[in-house]
Amino acid sequence: MARAIVLLKLTREGAMNIEQARAIYEETKIFFAQTGYKVVDLYATLGEYDFVSIIEVPDENAIRHLFRRGMLAAARGAFQVCTLPALPFEEFVGVVDEIRPAEEPSRPQVGTVLDK
Repeated sequence: MARAIVLLKLTREGAMNIEQARAIYEETKIFFAQTGYKVVDLYATLGEYDFVSIIEVPDENAIRHLFRRGMLAAARGAFQVCTLPALPFEEFVGVVDEIRPAEEPSRPQVGTVLDK
């Protein structure tokens, strides 16, 4: 399963109609159930974004469908949506290892003492 981070910012209209947040969330859960997505976590936050969600999708191609859902939410005028495809850190390190030239010596681990 691929993951994405979804950042949501209430618009003025969304803030004025905050009581609709639960209904929008319930609609989103129905949409996700129909498409095989899973809301791993959803947080209400203070700061630049009002909500942060971690989503699992069946594969990398499914992330484009998240954009569709984001656009539908934005079209309602309640949220501004930012969707970020995400890799677990260990997978990211694997990608870095794949693109590193074979002849390049590996870098010492953090905290390794080098001989002088």
